[in-house]
Amino acid sequence: LLREIARNLLGPFRFALQIATNKRHRAKSLEVLRDRDRAMGSFADPEVTLAGFLVQGRAIPDRKPHVFLSAGETSGEMHAAQLMDACQVQGLDARYTAFGGDLLKERGADVRFPLSARAIMGLFGVFAAVPWILRAYYRWLKVLRDDPPDLVVLMDNPGLHVVMALEARRHRIPVVHYVAPQYWAWGPWRMQRYRHAVDACLTILPFETAFFRAAKVPAHYIGHPLLDELERERPDPKAVAAVRAERTLVILPGSRSKEIRVNLPGQLRVVQELRETEPELRAVVVHRDPKREALIREVMTGAQVPDGAPSDRPLNHGVEVAIGPIGQWLAGAHLVLAKSGTGSLEASLHGTPTLVVYQTDGAFSQWIFRNSVTVPFIGAANLIAGREIVPEFIFADPARWGDVAAAARKLWQPGEDRAVCLENLSHMRRELGHGGASGKAAAILARFFRVAGSCTGRHP
Repeated sequence: LLREIARNLLGPFRFALQIATNKRHRAKSLEVLRDRDRAMGSFADPEVTLAGFLVQGRAIPDRKPHVFLSAGETSGEMHAAQLMDACQVQGLDARYTAFGGDLLKERGADVRFPLSARAIMGLFGVFAAVPWILRAYYRWLKVLRDDPPDLVVLMDNPGLHVVMALEARRHRIPVVHYVAPQYWAWGPWRMQRYRHAVDACLTILPFETAFFRAAKVPAHYIGHPLLDELERERPDPKAVAAVRAERTLVILPGSRSKEIRVNLPGQLRVVQELRETEPELRAVVVHRDPKREALIREVMTGAQVPDGAPSDRPLNHGVEVAIGPIGQWLAGAHLVLAKSGTGSLEASLHGTPTLVVYQTDGAFSQWIFRNSVTVPFIGAANLIAGREIVPEFIFADPARWGDVAAAARKLWQPGEDRAVCLENLSHMRRELGHGGASGKAAAILARFFRVAGSCTGRHP
């Protein structure tokens, strides 16, 4: 605990050092992203890329292998549950203990701590959750002492998981991190510690492996879980056609309350400006979470027209709200205006022209953001492509929404800009490869335990 407190107290000094070296890190990141040969090397055989990890494995004939899974939030638990299902398909009959929730319990895991029941966000959120984190870590020490697993698999959430991984390796237990942390985007100094924490990391974006291997972290690309979600949740073609028939602008305001409050008013201004040339434009704010509907409607009601902007209508005039599955909206939209995040990648994978926007809540926040991010893009589609294929904007000044509207006009109208964007999105989708992330991860675990007939996870 004292060691972790000391590390966090050194945070401001590390950040100051990063500011001094940020330009160099960004240049190196751009070089990696543009080196497509290295990126495509991500599709190599795990027998080669993870050789040091796999050689530690062994068959356990006298009992079931004991696998420990940990998921610190809802999405991580979903990945863990899918991994358990895929392991069964691979013939890996294991005993699972876990930190997680009901999804893992339903699949027979012995859940020792409800880690996924509480999402922890931001520095203040970490401090408020210190008692909770200490209880989780105490339970982890008890697992290692009383019922040590043969393999530890940690899902995303690097904060606590890296500390847990270090303790597991002190007990000589191999550690796999599924959904590798985005240290390549922020805090590259963390790579050295991460190298000592894990035996292997499984990445969900093809370019990530080059970053981790450069830091001597064994890494293997298994595909993005979103590809599997899109395959499982294919929208009704009739619903997609209905959205497409009305030339719809779809708005993704973000998942968190603060993101919605900061970004949605500006997104509504873009709708208003587009309607100056296309008055009948259909605009829909979509969100998966029913708990966010009241906030979305509250923000829409209170959104104000900027001073000096001519308008005889409120910003929310004629803008719809749709809560629930969003696949039909993203697949059928004429254009998507998305706050940066997974939603923007999902829209891009549907082949829909997309604008990625992130308005910070002030000039200081923007300065922090600019100096902490070490990659040249924030949109996942642009990172995968290694260049800007969908327009992206990061700003604090609300006046910059005018630039967003100008870019939206170019992609809304038929022409070269829209045609090039569509072509680039198609190419980016092919670069991600095929789905089956859970199956490929399970094949690697089965190989670790020398399960007869297990595949190696090779893929084109």
